Amino acid sequence: MVAIAIFALLDAPLARAAGPSTLPPEVACTEIRDSVRKVAKAERDQALALHLMADGKPTPMVQARLTELQAQTEGLRGVLRRVRNGASHHNSDASECLEMGFRSLSDAESVTRQIQDIVMGEAGPLGTPSQVRSGEQDEPKLREPVLPPAPSHEE
Repeated sequence: MVAIAIFALLDAPLARAAGPSTLPPEVACTEIRDSVRKVAKAERDQALALHLMADGKPTPMVQARLTELQAQTEGLRGVLRRVRNGASHHNSDASECLEMGFRSLSDAESVTRQIQDIVMGEAGPLGTPSQVRSGEQDEPKLREPVLPPAPSHEE
């Protein structure tokens, strides 16, 4: 009988750790902020790589930074899922952190899509070859609009 009681006492903390538990708001917010910072750093690194593109063509550095940005975005998504599932729904601090995290996630996904369009688009190295593009020669080119003259400082 004593042995069963000892095993029950030793097994109880493991059962609590395995089950869903509520995260303290401070821990939840810290995890979200850390993940958002990682995404922001990946976005800055991507911006630098885009700035250094040669002749407007994506380089391997652009593609590598895009992969890193995607990984950090996925990490943020995982943190938000874990916090959403483990945080108290009635806590305003945790709710505010989740809202900020989801806004950041949305922004990061938008930036990622734009960069993918550059890398995978027609101008990118992984885009559609020019001989496969349909109707490119048939499409009329738009003329540049005529700009009004700049105001003179003599007036």
